[in-house]
Order: sequence, then structure tokens, then C-alpha cells
Amino acid sequence: MSDKIIKVGISQGDINGISYELIIKTFEDVRIFEFCIPVLYGSSKVLAYHRKAMGLPSVNVNTIHHAGEAGINRLNIVNCGNEEVVVDFSKPSPESESMAQRAMQKALSDLKAGTIDVLVLAPSNVDETQYLSQQSGNAPLKILVHNNFRMALASGKIPLSDVSSQLTMDLLVDKIKSLHASLIHDFMVTLPRIAVLSFNPGMGIKERKEGREETEIIVPAIKTASESGITCFGPYSGDDFFANYDYTKFDAILAIYYDQGLIPFRSVSSDEGACYFAGLPFVVTAPDHGVGYDKAGKNESSEVSFRNAVYLAIDVFKTRKLDGEIYANPLKKQYFEKGSDNEKLDLTKDEE
Repeated sequence: MSDKIIKVGISQGDINGISYELIIKTFEDVRIFEFCIPVLYGSSKVLAYHRKAMGLPSVNVNTIHHAGEAGINRLNIVNCGNEEVVVDFSKPSPESESMAQRAMQKALSDLKAGTIDVLVLAPSNVDETQYLSQQSGNAPLKILVHNNFRMALASGKIPLSDVSSQLTMDLLVDKIKSLHASLIHDFMVTLPRIAVLSFNPGMGIKERKEGREETEIIVPAIKTASESGITCFGPYSGDDFFANYDYTKFDAILAIYYDQGLIPFRSVSSDEGACYFAGLPFVVTAPDHGVGYDKAGKNESSEVSFRNAVYLAIDVFKTRKLDGEIYANPLKKQYFEKGSDNEKLDLTKDEE
């Protein structure tokens, strides 16, 4: 890999949604090639169809057989799947979902092999968190990012009625620790401050009221995390916490369930946020929105969130590299030999 420019893998997403529109609009601006070598796992024919159907600007495209052939100043495409597929805007289909999965599988395989440096997932109906967990063996923590506003999600897209039964103290402690580690090593926050939201409305430390989930799970989890050295506060009632801008006082917030985090985040980020999947041995990001069938084929979608996902992947990759260099050769502890008039400093001894 080049030390100067990062190779960014892009999984095509759902061909019947807005993913190709976002990709074309992002890479029509040639300035982005100064920061990365993009490798799209998808279809050159599908890209050409989307561009022609919506009258989008042309993009410098290079069709290659594998990521190792990728060149600079162009959008490199590794063709994945059926080249005779028919694009049907706004309509999900088993074939479009299968193509999205094949592209993700190929891109993730290259990411593991080091052929690409980072991976950006274009919108699809595939549950990215579950898929990454199955493929990597690690359960990633989804963190929504917009500038310095970071919202982590303790649970995924599950019915609200199931959240309480699946929420445990051990799970919550693991999420807090994963968030804390990511803030330090992925975002270079030296002493992270984390806020945890309550589960029940109107419950929290400010209200001085707690429901069953707060008493039995959330408060003990915060205490356990704090005792391990993590600066962690809460639980906070979501309405008061965001209405009074308390979220600006923390480096990250952990929401207990999906909508509790998504609604305030998207209100603040104005559809410009990106998703980062923390806790993996590699860097994976995605835009913070869905497939967008209602806008598919209409040239009405903004590429800002997707572009920010590309930049986020690049930033985290660079931060991880710097973090690894910082901690690569730690100084040995200093030992003193006592018992004589002169104390001698010995830096040659290994730690016991």
C-alpha cells in the first residue's frame, strides 16, 4: 500500500436505489482523487445506466479485474455479479439484494487481505452490523459521526418491545468499553467523556427517578465502567439531554435503542452524518441513510453523507496508523536500586 494515498473500497449497495447516484456525484469532483484511490465493487454497466438515466456528469472510469490494478485519478471498478442484470428503480428485488451481498463479500475479502485499506458501504437492504459481525467474528459498535458529535447505538434495528429483554449489564458494559476504546484509538480523544441515556422516558440522574431498566442494568453498568477507569455519566433522559444541549459537553453518547439515537442525531446532522463500525480489525464506514427508493432514478439525492463516509474512513485509517506508531515502542518503566548511599537508575531491566 502507498504511504501517501489510501485505497478506498466501495461496495455498490442496492442497484435499484440511490447508491450509484451518490457514487457518481461524489467522484465527479476530481479533487477527491487527491485523497484516495477509489475501488468500486459493482458493475460498470449499471453505473453507465444510472448516469445516462439521470443525466449525471461523466466520471473517469477504469474497469479492472482486481484491486491491485487500481490507478490514480479515476474511479476503478471491479465487476461483481451478473452483467446482464436489469435495473428497476425504486423496486427491491432478490437479484439486487444478492448483488449487494456479493459485492460486500468481495470487498470485505480484499479488505481482510490488505488489497484495499478501508471499506465504504453504499446503501443496501443488507443489515451491515449483522453482516460484519458474521464475516469478521466481532460484533461491531455502530457510531454515528458528524464533526465532534458522536452517537453510539447499544442495540440495532429490533422492535422496541424486544430491547428491554435483550439489554443486559454485561452487554452495556461491553458497549461502553468499546466506545471508550474507539474514541481513544480511532478518534484520538485523550480522555473521553461518555454519556449514557436512560431507557424509560423522564428517568435519569437529573430527574432523580429510575425505572427497572435503569436500576437493574444501566446504573450498575455505568458504575462498573467508571470503576474500570472510564469517565462515564448517566443515565440521562433523552428529551432533556438534547433539548438543553447537554450532548455538547461529551465526546460521545450511548443510546440504548435505535430510534433514541437516530432521531436526535439526524436532527442535528441534517443528513450529513456518517456511520462508523467500531471494534473491527479494519475500517468500515457507511452513509447515514437508507436505500432511498422514493428518490431512486430522480437525481434528487444529496451525496454529502456518502462523501463524508469516505472522508471518515480515510481519517480513521490515518488516526489508527498514527496511534499504532505512538504505542509501538513504549518506554520501559524506570527502576531504582536502593540500599547504598547512591541510588542507581537501571533502564536495562525488563518488566516483571
